[in-house]
Amino acid sequence: MKPLLLALCWIVSAQAVCARKPAVRFDLPYTVEYGKYVVTVETSAGPRRFVFDTGASRTTISERLSRELGLSEVDRGLIGDFEGHRQSLAYVQVPYLRLGEAVFTDKRVVVLPDSSYIFRCLGFDGIAGGDLLRDFVVRMPNADSTITLAGDIRLLGEFVRRDAARIHFAGNSPVIAAVLRNGKSRMKTYMKFDTGSAALFDCRYDECLALLERGILRDVRRTEGHSGNLGWSNRSVVGDAVRGVVPEFVLAGQRLAAVPLEITHGSHSKLGCGLFRWGTVVIDYPGRRFWLLPHAAQPEPPDASVMNVTVALDGGRLVVGQVWDETLGTVIAPGDRIVRLGTVEVERVDPCAFIRGEIRPDKPELTVERKDGTRVRVPVKRME
Repeated sequence: MKPLLLALCWIVSAQAVCARKPAVRFDLPYTVEYGKYVVTVETSAGPRRFVFDTGASRTTISERLSRELGLSEVDRGLIGDFEGHRQSLAYVQVPYLRLGEAVFTDKRVVVLPDSSYIFRCLGFDGIAGGDLLRDFVVRMPNADSTITLAGDIRLLGEFVRRDAARIHFAGNSPVIAAVLRNGKSRMKTYMKFDTGSAALFDCRYDECLALLERGILRDVRRTEGHSGNLGWSNRSVVGDAVRGVVPEFVLAGQRLAAVPLEITHGSHSKLGCGLFRWGTVVIDYPGRRFWLLPHAAQPEPPDASVMNVTVALDGGRLVVGQVWDETLGTVIAPGDRIVRLGTVEVERVDPCAFIRGEIRPDKPELTVERKDGTRVRVPVKRME
C-alpha cells in the first residue's frame, strides 16, 4: 500500500510541475514604437496594443479599455511610477487576456488614467507586466522582430547555468546583480531589468553617489533640473542629474565596456532596452536565471558631450529640463518656459506632439522665457 501511495504522490507532484511549466513555445511579434516594445494582446473587446514591460510588476489597462470591457472596480491601492510618485488607483478583474498562446482568465489588473501620456499620446491600451511572464522563459529580441516565450528553458536550447546571473524579484520584476569596475575600484549593485525603459543603465541616486565616491565613474558630468522621464503620473522629478561612463560592467558573465550611466530618482536602478545593443537577453522566470547572449561586436558608446540642453514636460508645459553647458548656466535655468523650438511656436501645441516627435526645431535653437519674464534665444546641439 505504501509504494502505491508514494507512486500516486509522485504522479500528482509531476502533474503540478507540468502545470506550472507548460510545454509550450511560441513567438510573439513586436514593433518598436517611441522606444517601447509593443505587442498585441487579445481581449474580449478585440486585439489591443500593449507595451511589453518586464519592469512592471502588474499588468495595467487604460480607463478606456476598462470601460469597453464593462469592468467594475474591485479594490484600490497606492501605486507608484518609476520615479517614485504614488497615487490611489483602481483594480479590476479582466475575464480574458491572451498573449500569443498564453491565455489568462479573471486576471486582476490595475487601471491607469487615460490622462497618462503613455495612453493619451502614444495610443497604447495597456502594459503587459511581469505577472503574465512568471511561468515562462523569455528571449528577446529575436532578429525576426519577435519575442519568444517558452514553458521550459530546454525548449530554447542548451544554456550553461554558471554563465547566468541569478534573478531576484521586486514584485514580478526581475532584479539582477552586476559588478561595476574602474581599474582596481569595484562595486556590486542590483538593478531591475526593465523593458519599459528605452535607456541603458539608470542608476539609483544613492548608488550613483557611491560610484562617484569610489572613483568608478569616468567622464562625469553633473547638473540639476527636471528629469526627462515621465511615468504614468505625468510628473517629472527635479533634482541632481549625473551622467557618466562605467569603464567595465560585468553582467551575467559578460564584460561590457564603456557603459553610459544616468541617474534615476526611483527606488530601483534599472537596465533598459539599451542593453539590446550589446546582445539578446534570456530570462528564465521559473528557474530564476538571466543570460546575456552577446553580439559579435560591441557598440560604440554614445557621445554625451554633444548635448547641452534638455527639454522636459512639467504640468503639460515644455520647459528647460537640464542645462549641461556651463556657459548657459547664467542665461537659462531648469523650469524656464520654452516658447519656441526654432521658429515653431509651442504655446498652443499639444504636449503629445512633442512626445511623439511630431514637433522639432526647424533650426538648432530654443527661445526661452525666463523667470523674470524676459526672453532669450539659446543654441541647442541635440534635442532630447
